Amino acid sequence: MTPLHAARLQGEALFAASMPRAYHAALRLRGRSNPMKVLLAGLTRRGDVAFDVGANRGLFTALMSNIAGPGGRVHAFEPSPATSGLLRATLAVRARTPENVIVNVVATGAGDGAATLHTPQRDHGQASLKTHETGSWAGVTAVQHTEVALIRLDSYVAAQRITRVDVVKMDIEGAELPAIRGFAGGLRAFHPVVVCELCAAWTRAFGYEPGAVIAELARSGYTAFHVVTPRGDLTPLGDPAALDDGESRDIVASTGAHARRVRRLVR
Repeated sequence: MTPLHAARLQGEALFAASMPRAYHAALRLRGRSNPMKVLLAGLTRRGDVAFDVGANRGLFTALMSNIAGPGGRVHAFEPSPATSGLLRATLAVRARTPENVIVNVVATGAGDGAATLHTPQRDHGQASLKTHETGSWAGVTAVQHTEVALIRLDSYVAAQRITRVDVVKMDIEGAELPAIRGFAGGLRAFHPVVVCELCAAWTRAFGYEPGAVIAELARSGYTAFHVVTPRGDLTPLGDPAALDDGESRDIVASTGAHARRVRRLVR
């Protein structure tokens, strides 16, 4: 990384940390930003406690860290030891206050114990607790298998004595339903905004359709469901069965507790 590029990243981090509303508006106006980046910039607030489940290289972890600020906290969950190292490197460059991030090198699921993480052709972005057939998995000839720790988010909350969670971003290649079931107590207690990638090509390897995630969240008291648009805005979700068509979509689930922060992003 050149000094100029590092300075640009640090300048963007300062912008996000000091003027989050203006930063979100600038991302939307530019029109070329990653939709998830735009969304999380609009959802996260100063002082938030956020979970980044499937943090990968930490780009969104750093973003939420900057906006949450020194009074907030981001708990990142990335099971791959190699990728968690890249995550820490990202925080060193992109996070204004990296000390507000806790990096957990664990997978999340419905139980506590151990699991095997499968990584196709060293593409850590599509590492999963199941093997798949699409994306980087198509025609794959080499798969790395790594034994990793597995934890219920409810167990983590209890161990860390966490008393609030405001935002949960979850992108774990089909393992979303088990992870949500392992956080049932926290979802009912805190009702964080849940941002979740759903794709039937991934979920079917775990034995469920994406609509099952909506049903599980509804059982935890969630009443509003939206789909993230290519611009990072929100539009109401219609029939949850439409999620089962095999396409990848990011959805946002919320309750009245965070209605205002979600409502301002609906277009």
